[in-house]
Amino acid sequence: METTVSLMAKTLGASGVESAGSDARFAVEGHDGSVLKISVEGRQQRLMAVLIDAAGVTRASVDVAPVSHTVADPAAPGRITLHVGKQRVHLDSRPTPAVEIVTAEE
Repeated sequence: METTVSLMAKTLGASGVESAGSDARFAVEGHDGSVLKISVEGRQQRLMAVLIDAAGVTRASVDVAPVSHTVADPAAPGRITLHVGKQRVHLDSRPTPAVEIVTAEE
């Protein structure tokens, strides 16, 4: 799980990671003042994320498990894709922090 958290933090551009055991937290700040806060619970393979805009309004809250696979796409810098069943959760940091959930095409 450490490898997954490291990949996510590096790809999304987190300034630091707090960890305790298999759990980790970090935040990604946008140039516009928005922030994407991410928490990963390793044992449960669970990801929680909250997207807050520049005015401090929560725009999205995501709580998914179990995350079976996490990838960074070189064609989309600043994007992490989490595979959760048939769903794909995209976490972006460029040009601004964003969350997108889509159904995988079979």
